Amino acid sequence: MGPSIPAKTREVLVSHLASYNTWALQGIEFVAAQLKSLVLTLGLIDLHLTVEQAVLLSRLEEEYQIQKWGNIEWAHDYELQELRARTAAGTLFIHLCSESTTVKHKLLNE
Repeated sequence: MGPSIPAKTREVLVSHLASYNTWALQGIEFVAAQLKSLVLTLGLIDLHLTVEQAVLLSRLEEEYQIQKWGNIEWAHDYELQELRARTAAGTLFIHLCSESTTVKHKLLNE
């Protein structure tokens, strides 16, 4: 269950995701699971966000709680660094998997 998505929005999203190969889609799923947001993942992949920005936005609630109750350095810091590393690795994987198909597509269109 979730909010209803307009048909046009769904078509655009499906079309965009269909432009990626299977390996890149696996990477997208991995990053979306880390950030808990497909919107942030797509913003990151399309270079509208940096890894640091995407991670910060994905942790808004946690950052609020840290400001309110305090930071547990060994736990919160470790989680932040691990999330950054996983997100950066997944994003790099997506770009590396997509690069050859993008170059091939561009060469075929010329």
